Amino acid sequence: MISGTGTGLKQRVWLDFIPYANRLFAAGREDIWSNADTFISIFSQGQGLLRSDILSIPLYDFYADWINENMDLLQTWAGKKATFSLKKLLAAEKPRKEISDVLIGLHNLYKGAQPFVLRFPSPQKWLQLLHPMVRPGQELMISEEDIEVASMYLAEYLRNFSSHGLSAIVMEENNQLNMMSNQVCTLYQPVFNLAKHYQWSVGIHLEESVDESLEITDKIDFYLFGNSDFTTLLHQWEKGNNIGGGLNRDFWSKQQVLPERLQAKFMYGEVPEDAEPETVLSQLKWLR
Repeated sequence: MISGTGTGLKQRVWLDFIPYANRLFAAGREDIWSNADTFISIFSQGQGLLRSDILSIPLYDFYADWINENMDLLQTWAGKKATFSLKKLLAAEKPRKEISDVLIGLHNLYKGAQPFVLRFPSPQKWLQLLHPMVRPGQELMISEEDIEVASMYLAEYLRNFSSHGLSAIVMEENNQLNMMSNQVCTLYQPVFNLAKHYQWSVGIHLEESVDESLEITDKIDFYLFGNSDFTTLLHQWEKGNNIGGGLNRDFWSKQQVLPERLQAKFMYGEVPEDAEPETVLSQLKWLR
């Protein structure tokens, strides 16, 4: 279980690196999301080089690849509600099996040496992603009932991975305003209940940079702000908030002004696909 105390995320470096590793070790193979063996090979090579303290798998990329290969099926959902499409999508056997095979394979490979995290769109974001696919050109309208239904579908789906060695789940949101109210958290309660049952920590990944409008809720164990720099995160760390970030694109290109002394809860970010390998290793050396 991942937590913000003791030996949890404190002083750890969490890297998302799959597109970078794919470019570096496989020249950008296109079948990485539909072939578990290929994924595991590329992931393990990337981890061997970068040594992330947390290992995370992006669930939606597997489904985006499946959608691209099954556009004819998607057309049969045209005009349906996004909640209907989500239920059908999560019932698709192939992407679910690929993710399961990846998680089992990596868990066996690393023997629990690092926490494993499954990262995926929040119930609200799933509906935002699917709406333009099934109702193109129509105004996006998502009700609280829609979000609650999506939460139930997602919670039931996540049970498929209950025995796969997960330590945490991370829900992705578009921006802070979508996730800062306890009301929205209440709509996600089925997912929180499931995580509590399996003793998974729950994180939120937000695309925007952190600011003072962030409202910490006890339903969320940690927050990830991959686009924030160390300066904007410093105040949150000083307040003791369990927030990861700092390793944005500017960091990996040496454009970010670095503090003389790093006092971070934990550091998080994605290594850009086009990052320069020598610079990446140099920056990792500075971190450690």
